[in-house]
Amino acid sequence: MEKNLNYYSNLYKSDKGDDPKLGGNHYASWYEKFLYLRRGDIKNICEIGIQNGASLKTLYDYFPNALILGLDIKTKKQYENKRISTQLFDQSQRSELNNFVKSCIQNNLTFDLIIDDGSHDVSHQQSTFGKMFKLLNPQGIYIIEDMGTSYFKVGESLYGYTKTEDKLNNNSISFLLNRPFRSPWIEEEDLKLIEKEVKDISIFDKTNPLPYKFKCVNDYPLRSITSIIQKR
Repeated sequence: MEKNLNYYSNLYKSDKGDDPKLGGNHYASWYEKFLYLRRGDIKNICEIGIQNGASLKTLYDYFPNALILGLDIKTKKQYENKRISTQLFDQSQRSELNNFVKSCIQNNLTFDLIIDDGSHDVSHQQSTFGKMFKLLNPQGIYIIEDMGTSYFKVGESLYGYTKTEDKLNNNSISFLLNRPFRSPWIEEEDLKLIEKEVKDISIFDKTNPLPYKFKCVNDYPLRSITSIIQKR
């Protein structure tokens, strides 16, 4: 019997699955709705944030024909194999982000699926999306995970980064839900491309049984919130 994305997420102890002992974000079951029919066609995947390698292993088993590139602020060579490669990458550094995108363009490297599971800082999420969206193939999918961290308080830890300023007014949920797209961390040229090429945006909150689009308010409680951005 064919295994689904949630099965592999739980198997490799990823918090994207529904196992409450692992965090139980329930992301995988929702992603399945968008990815199942394409699992054999997706050839190139990029994921920002490797941590313990659980997600890379999940992607490896679920997408049998995909080459997977994992980016992380720490060396993660132990997770490499014939279809998985890794690279040092700090999305908080604009120069690294620009150099990575430039290198991909020079080498004609594009992706069918990009997952940002990195620092979860709102400015990093948006600046990375602004630059890397152009690396997405037509009909590609870009995922920004754990957007509830937009509501962390100053001083709280964000996956290796400490939140030093309140960026709530420019949080990533509001950025995705409001048109035209506006962000202090994305250049105007990139915003125009995003506006032109985004086909659809869906946001998932595990506290609600179905994906839905909601209005973001300043006192919105911290939840497991993820998004899927589909390119035309």
